[in-house]
Amino acid sequence: MARFIDDLKRTHTCGELRASDADSEVVLMGWVQRVRNRGGLIFVDLRDRDGITQLTFDKSLNAEAFEVASEMRSEFVVAIRGKVHDRGDMRNDKIPTGAVEVVATQAQILNSAKTPVFPIQEDINATEETRLTHRYLDLRRPLLQHNLRLRAKAYHATRNVLAEHGFLEIETPYLVKYTPGGARNFLVPSRQHPGKFYALAESPQLFKQLLMVAGYDRYFQIVRCFRDEDLRGDRQPEFTQIDIEMSFVTQDDIFDVCEKLVLRLWSEVLGIDLKERYPDGTFPRLRFEDSMRDYGNDKPDRRFGLLHKDLTALTVQHGGGGIALL
Repeated sequence: MARFIDDLKRTHTCGELRASDADSEVVLMGWVQRVRNRGGLIFVDLRDRDGITQLTFDKSLNAEAFEVASEMRSEFVVAIRGKVHDRGDMRNDKIPTGAVEVVATQAQILNSAKTPVFPIQEDINATEETRLTHRYLDLRRPLLQHNLRLRAKAYHATRNVLAEHGFLEIETPYLVKYTPGGARNFLVPSRQHPGKFYALAESPQLFKQLLMVAGYDRYFQIVRCFRDEDLRGDRQPEFTQIDIEMSFVTQDDIFDVCEKLVLRLWSEVLGIDLKERYPDGTFPRLRFEDSMRDYGNDKPDRRFGLLHKDLTALTVQHGGGGIALL
C-alpha cells in the first residue's frame, strides 16, 4: 500500500474542494476538528489553515479505514485518501467546502494528541497566560490564522507596489551602536568584547540616510524596530513598520507613493476599493497648523467633527464672562 507523504502527496487543502471536484480522488492532510460516530458511519471534520472538509468513513465500504477513524480524536494529525462526493440536499452552506464530502478509502494517523487545554475555535474562555503557555494551540485558532495570513498578504502587496515604483528592498543592521537621544534602546552585551554592548536599532534612520548619500535613490524595508519604553496604545517594545526613503523628491511625491501603497493594500488585502471614495487616488490634505487649531492635535479623528472654536474675542467682548482678564 502506498505510504502517505513518501508516495501519496497532498493534492488539496481542506478549504479547497468544491462541487466541481466531485468524483475525483484526493489526498488530504490536517488536524481533526471533530469526530461524530454514527455506528457504521464515522464523520470527521478535517482542518488545516485554509478551512474544513468533512470526511466520511463507511464500515461497509472500507473496514480498514473505518478502524483507523474509530481511533481518531480531536487535534490528531491525520492523512486520508478518498473520493469526493456531492452532498446533494445535505450540503452545509456555512463552510465553503460544504457542497462535498470525501469518502475515505485509506487513512493513517500521523500523530496523536492529548485533549487540548482549550478548544480550537473562535471564542474561548482561556486566560491570556494559558493561551501564551500553549501558543502552538492558540495559533491554530481561525482568528489568529486569519490575522497572520492578512499580514502576509499586506507584506506581499507592499513589496509589489514599491518594486513597481523603483524601490530597492535593503536590509539594515539590528545590532548597532548606542546613540543617546530619541527612544530608549535595548542593550545587548557583547561576548567578544566584555563590558561593551550593542543596542537594538530603534529605527533604520541613520542607515537609510546613508543609502541616500550613497546614491541608492529609493529604499524600502519592512523592518522590526525596538524601543525600551513604557507601553502605550501606540507604542510596543518591538513593532514592524514599512520604512521608506527617497531622493530628489518633494513632499507631494512622497504623498503620491504612499497613497498608491494604501490604495493597493486596501484593495488586495481588505477587498475595499478606496477609489470609490477618492476617484482621483488622492486623499484629503490637512495643514499642520489647521489641524492644531481646529482639533488640538496632529492626528485628528475627523469622523466626529467637533472642531475647536476660539472664544477669545467673545470672552473679551463680555469682560471675561465672570473671569478676570489679565
